Amino acid sequence: MLLSVIKCKLVFVFILFTVKSSNGLNATTIVLNKTLTWENKELYNSFIILKANSTLQVNCVNENLNISFITFQVHSHLYNITLYNTTNVYGSSVYGTNVGLYSAVIPKIDTFFIMNQNEIDLRVHISVHGYNKYDPIPGGCNMEFPVPISPYLRAKYNTDYILVDAAPAKDPIDDECNTTDKLVMLFYKMYLPEQNFDPNVYFEGIRQMMTLEYIQSYGEYVPDNGLHNRRMLSAYPGVGSIYVAIAFSAVNTSAYSVYVPTYSYACDPLVDGDCEVFDDALSQLICACLLFVGLFVCYFGHRFFKTEMFLIGLVSGGIVTYVLIALMADLTRPALLGASILSGMCFGAIWLLFWWFYGIPVLAVFLATLDVGFLFSAIIYYGLPGGLIALESDVNFWTLFICIMLITSLLLVSMTFLSNILCCAILGAYAVVYSMDYYLGSNLKYIIINTIRRAVVPKFNRAVLSPPFEWNDSLISLLWIALVISGFLFQHFHNYGRPPFPPPPRSVRPSMPRSMYGTTGPRSGRNPHISRLPRSTVITERSALLA
Repeated sequence: MLLSVIKCKLVFVFILFTVKSSNGLNATTIVLNKTLTWENKELYNSFIILKANSTLQVNCVNENLNISFITFQVHSHLYNITLYNTTNVYGSSVYGTNVGLYSAVIPKIDTFFIMNQNEIDLRVHISVHGYNKYDPIPGGCNMEFPVPISPYLRAKYNTDYILVDAAPAKDPIDDECNTTDKLVMLFYKMYLPEQNFDPNVYFEGIRQMMTLEYIQSYGEYVPDNGLHNRRMLSAYPGVGSIYVAIAFSAVNTSAYSVYVPTYSYACDPLVDGDCEVFDDALSQLICACLLFVGLFVCYFGHRFFKTEMFLIGLVSGGIVTYVLIALMADLTRPALLGASILSGMCFGAIWLLFWWFYGIPVLAVFLATLDVGFLFSAIIYYGLPGGLIALESDVNFWTLFICIMLITSLLLVSMTFLSNILCCAILGAYAVVYSMDYYLGSNLKYIIINTIRRAVVPKFNRAVLSPPFEWNDSLISLLWIALVISGFLFQHFHNYGRPPFPPPPRSVRPSMPRSMYGTTGPRSGRNPHISRLPRSTVITERSALLA
């Protein structure tokens, strides 16, 4: 009888073990015994491999008597995981790539479960941070996230911007969350190398944004812009960015806590591949054409003046049409670009006809200088730091933008001939750079894109631009400068001795001396009309003054 009972128990244990193995449940234990410093409150960090369709149980053994609570965080790359404590129910679990949970130390630390519901094995990073009783509780005054205490960040993105949200922190002595004004939330970000989706690069970036020491060394401060516990940043698809928040106590400056860092590529590499900004055929065709058109305008724009007039009108009309249609209708990018190109061609033809019939050099060059002024204003906006409250107002921003644009234009148009050559060199060189920027994956194309976003994207006035600037951006910038200088010098010497502007083919203005444009006949120092005068009417040095 006893033997039968033992056999039954052994069979039961074997069945239980088999069930656990079939469910993929594994267990590990973490000993929290590391000494904390003010700049580094990390108790544990390590990489593990999660098998496909498995769950890992993590038990924490606390041997550090100085901590009051911990944040348990797990990070994976691209693939989502689930983290929960005790039971996987609503309010105790979080799903994503950068997840974390809070646990008090007394009476004991929670048991955590990491679930991999994907069909592939995942490499994940586990980190545990410990805090004392004076440190703010990250996400302790949560009102929106599903977990009551949410120490993690939530990043959302679209084609234009990224939103990073954090639940308000809680003062440990305030159970009702009435003193949130005594806590200061600071956000930081760090860019990863452009177009680099390597897991090792990602994990290294996450590791560098986990402790205060590393955050202050590698992170860049993200201004508030009036959004409190939210940050809005311009999206640069394909450029990885790590975000983290730190809650400081305004009363005790040595008390702080770090939220679980998160990241975004402003796209999904698993779906979008290389995360190209221009993923439609029309945009790619325009980028390819810009390379050749830009080289032509940069080196031969003034020489072929009428072609330049058409192209300048096309670009100006296309940008204005794009903005107006985007404000009035919700269209896809190919439809917007198609309508803008058609409208730009009409505007370019009108601008060419204006020169064709009237031929006023100052007015003809004025549009090109306006385009350079627009580009100069866009560069200033591109390089502005965030947090400038005065420029959040659209009235203030666009007034300043247009003033810079007009001042630049008026300064250039005062020297008509040289300014037209300079404008051709600048605009043509930027067209070349814009096209190469797309193929090389740098970010100078966002000089124009961010300005158009400010015009058409709702609430983009609160977005922090802060674009990444890496070695390839530096090379493209140097190329732009080299093209401008070489294009200006080439056109200046190529047009040396020629008439500054060609005469209008069908002028409807009253007749005027052709010297305004320069003669197109033989280049001779003699006036051809003198030879037709009677010899007696020719004035020489012997002629009487009153003759």
